[in-house]
Amino acid sequence: MMRLLILVALLSAGGWLYYRLIYFFRDPERRIPEGNNIVAPADGTIVYVHIVEDGHVPISVKEDKIIQLEEITKTSMPTGKFWHVGIFMSPYDVHINRTPVAGEVRFRKHYKHQNLPMRWMETRRMLRLRPLYKDALHITENERNTLLIDGDLPVWVVQIADEYVNKIDCWIGEGDTVYKGQRFGRIVMGSQVDLIFPDREGIRIVVEEGQHVKAGESIVACY
Repeated sequence: MMRLLILVALLSAGGWLYYRLIYFFRDPERRIPEGNNIVAPADGTIVYVHIVEDGHVPISVKEDKIIQLEEITKTSMPTGKFWHVGIFMSPYDVHINRTPVAGEVRFRKHYKHQNLPMRWMETRRMLRLRPLYKDALHITENERNTLLIDGDLPVWVVQIADEYVNKIDCWIGEGDTVYKGQRFGRIVMGSQVDLIFPDREGIRIVVEEGQHVKAGESIVACY
């Protein structure tokens, strides 16, 4: 019996080490789609897809108060009408982030803050409870890194850290030229990446809440 318990303990420890040191850091190649489109910046589940008008984000996460887009990006945003797409990354998703469009990095800002857990969103995702973002305070409160990539249209990418994240990695900076689907960063353990871009004529959204996407490969919108 003791030998069996030791064997189970060793297998469990080995499984955890494999996950934590190898499986979590996997980095598969992706087929980057051609054409005029915006690809997912992260692997994970789409937790919201909505229109933002006059800076008002149509979700309530703080005592039923409508939040502002600037609370998510932690920087000033131009006026107008935008699409806002959130991708929740579970601990089992690939955590390499990829650029959604080609262009020049015009802006980068890191916002440091004490992180709140994302486990409530993970629970709602697993149970398929809608809306997936209900009571998810991390959307506005946690540490984040905001990028603006200016190509055919300006696209903001916001990396949001989870409670257990050691750091947000970002390998590009202001002035860099990037191609669509390029690896640009990583967030350790569970996390979230938001995508914000203007609602211009010809923009067509091709994802929906609850859908699983792959970074650099899944198309979020066409234009």
